[in-house]
Amino acid sequence: MQHIGDFNYSRLADFGAAISGANKLQSQQVLEELDVYKRLELTLELVKKEMEISKIQESIAKAIEEKISGEQRRYLLNEQLKAIKKELGLETDDKTALSAKFRERLEPNKERCPPHVLQVIEEELTKLQLLEASSSEFNVTRNYLDWLTALPWGNYSDENFDVIRAQQILDEDHYGLTDVKERILEFIAVGKLRGTSHGW
Repeated sequence: MQHIGDFNYSRLADFGAAISGANKLQSQQVLEELDVYKRLELTLELVKKEMEISKIQESIAKAIEEKISGEQRRYLLNEQLKAIKKELGLETDDKTALSAKFRERLEPNKERCPPHVLQVIEEELTKLQLLEASSSEFNVTRNYLDWLTALPWGNYSDENFDVIRAQQILDEDHYGLTDVKERILEFIAVGKLRGTSHGW
């Protein structure tokens, strides 16, 4: 062992190699080096590499932390809040509440709703539960279900072919759109002549 004064530099080199996170081969090279100064140089290189790795890890951690800040941080906190409320029984899951709302709305017309439409609604309700609430596809599915369950399935009104009344309603409710209004009035007029609006 080589000593300078009362300090043991060999042990310092061994200790530095041990805490550097070096692999077995690199640590073995330090232990096998008998020249203390070369041994210290090898250890210094290992410690420097460890410091560089630590800096890179710190930089990556900081970048990740910045990335999840703002909107993503708010989203994570909202998800945690929902989970806590659900656990405490204070609030049902948004998707469950939406599904319940759509089922309740459909119930009065369920008997008159065509079977293939009911099947589509069930498929969409299942999809709604699987999708993330923040995704664009979730909003599309929700809007589609909103539309499907709002339709008055099986409830029909008598056909009304009063062209003048239709023109009054169109003019009151819609500004401009002259071409569109004329097309609608033509459709009603032809339906009046044929006695039905089907097949035109």
